[in-house]
Amino acid sequence: MLEVMVAIGLMGVIMTLIWSSTSQSMRSKDRTEARDAVFHSAQVALRKISDDVSAVFLSPRAIATGTGTDVTTRTVPYKTFFMGEDRGERDSLRFTSLSHMRLVKNSKECDQTRIAYEMVPNPDDNRLYNVVRREQPWLGDRDEVVGRSFAILEGVLSFNLEYYDERKREWVKDWNTDAAENRDKLPVAMRVSVVFTDPDGGDRDIPFSTAVILAMWKNPISF
Repeated sequence: MLEVMVAIGLMGVIMTLIWSSTSQSMRSKDRTEARDAVFHSAQVALRKISDDVSAVFLSPRAIATGTGTDVTTRTVPYKTFFMGEDRGERDSLRFTSLSHMRLVKNSKECDQTRIAYEMVPNPDDNRLYNVVRREQPWLGDRDEVVGRSFAILEGVLSFNLEYYDERKREWVKDWNTDAAENRDKLPVAMRVSVVFTDPDGGDRDIPFSTAVILAMWKNPISF
């Protein structure tokens, strides 16, 4: 009987150790997967933002046609723009780009599009925000971007955008192609910074950043 009791006790100790080790391994696995999900979503979202912004373009509203004394000027029925607004830790951006892909055959769309990025409250946690992307696959006579949006980043603490001004040789926090200072001018590059909370908890955060060159920053293009 004593031997049986000792065996049962030893088995209980062994099972407790096995359970503790397994539980710790599972928690570590969950934390690793949560961090991997953060890194993956950040990488995908920053790549998409980079693709959109790298194809930003401006086109003049007034186009001169003809030669010599027969030159006439016509106003195009659409507006191109690049407007980045500094909102502290929740910046927004809207612009015209050549990054649209037509997915439906014979649809009245081309590569010209209007895109907007902005932050909205996260419905699951009022301390966090989502970065949403909105697109209208055609140009219009206003700088608005309306329509359906989707969250390209979820559960972020901050979303900051900076723009490199070639004339000032420095990064600035906002940009408006309607303002006198930057009228019909694009920044050379844009820097994107986003911060997530660490899934492991505590006060640690996970920052990500990237920089994008605007290929058509030098001059507006005419069609």
